[in-house]
Amino acid sequence: MPGPTRRSFLKAGSAAALVLSLPGGARRAFASGRPRVGIVGGGLAGVSCAWLLEGVADSVLFESRAALGGHAQTIPVSVGGEQMLVDVGAQFFAPGTHPTYTKLLGILGLQSAEHPDEDQTVAADMSITVTEALGDPPRFVSPSKGRLWPALAPWNRPALGPFLVFALAARRFSRNGDWSVSLEDWLNGLPVPPEQRDGLLLPLVAALTGCSIEQARALSARSALFFIAKALPKNLLDPIRYNNSLLGLEGNVEYLAAQCHDLTTHLGSPVESVAREGDGYRIGNEAGTTADVDVVVFAAPPYVVRPLLPDIPDLDGAAPVLDAFEYFSTEISIHRDPIYMPPRTRLWSSYNADHTGGYCEGSVWYGALRPPAAGQPPLSLFKSWATARAQPPQEEIFRRAFRHPYVTPAFIDAQRQLAPFQGRGGVWFAGSYTREVDSQETALTSAMGVVAQIDPQAPNLLALQA
Repeated sequence: MPGPTRRSFLKAGSAAALVLSLPGGARRAFASGRPRVGIVGGGLAGVSCAWLLEGVADSVLFESRAALGGHAQTIPVSVGGEQMLVDVGAQFFAPGTHPTYTKLLGILGLQSAEHPDEDQTVAADMSITVTEALGDPPRFVSPSKGRLWPALAPWNRPALGPFLVFALAARRFSRNGDWSVSLEDWLNGLPVPPEQRDGLLLPLVAALTGCSIEQARALSARSALFFIAKALPKNLLDPIRYNNSLLGLEGNVEYLAAQCHDLTTHLGSPVESVAREGDGYRIGNEAGTTADVDVVVFAAPPYVVRPLLPDIPDLDGAAPVLDAFEYFSTEISIHRDPIYMPPRTRLWSSYNADHTGGYCEGSVWYGALRPPAAGQPPLSLFKSWATARAQPPQEEIFRRAFRHPYVTPAFIDAQRQLAPFQGRGGVWFAGSYTREVDSQETALTSAMGVVAQIDPQAPNLLALQA
């Protein structure tokens, strides 16, 4: 796959390219000059910090895994004799849900509205099917201009009105709704039949979040509805469009890191200590590598950061706040077996959620995301949430367990409690858990918030803010 061209880079963001070309010497918050920044965590938040500080600080990044990416993990999969990069963790992004992340990809030349054939991003329609115990007919199949038959199917009609009410209400609520309203309370306020609320809408949101149906009831409604509400087109018969990276989101993180000439990385060993050393800090990992830095950015989940706080006197009192961030576990499988798909291929969508027992779990069908070549059958490749499935797929390629933030009103309250600790003693916290929505977008914007405190005139920061 050819890399980004210089033309696509300049076309993608001429104003950003101008800012990036400015000479060094940005105003710094450190009277002694160029600071040395220690970053704990090599996901998008941590690597974004390094990129945003490029030219104004020296960054030293520690990551426990052998590769950068965090929750963005990408694996090669053989498809039709060729290698396709498949995201195991985070995958989808769109201008409505990821405006700053989309702008970053434009600056890097990985996405270009003017030259889409030259970039590293592909768009696909996100259709939806919801089944109950893989029954036929489904509970719901989404119609669109390119797929009108679900609007005419008699078995689908009872769900169409409630889904429309749900979608429009979610769009309104996402603008200025109260983050402390639970999903259950919000759904109970919709004028929809209880059987559609409890049999379709609640399970669908649980599937999109990855938690159990019972856990979904307590979610912050505005957070849980974000990826539906913000991606909706103005005309609801237009398809929902989401982007995928041809490099994979892990590849995007690695590409971003490759642009950082002031970055040193230490991979494959967890950080075991962060302690005061003179006017700064000394970071050490289990492999015995140490680095002396002026300031520290914790760009890792709170359960990773929590054990590192005892030797940082300025953060006395932060440990109970980090303990308040609750997480839940999921397993995701990449496989070729259509075991979790609706019984008839005509009913398959890009995203297929099946409600069985206390869970509703989704399957992404790559055949809808990557159209086959002429004369070739659709791809039989799937990405499925498989925490509570009755049996595993027969042709499994890869499986990984993840821990996801359980974004309830209590989780958001913990964010407010953490805010006063930001910057104390030259220590900051970055990552999507510091924002109300868990995404690549919030990982990036959290890094921007930190760098704006370290050096508000950093050229790459100005490029994204322009």
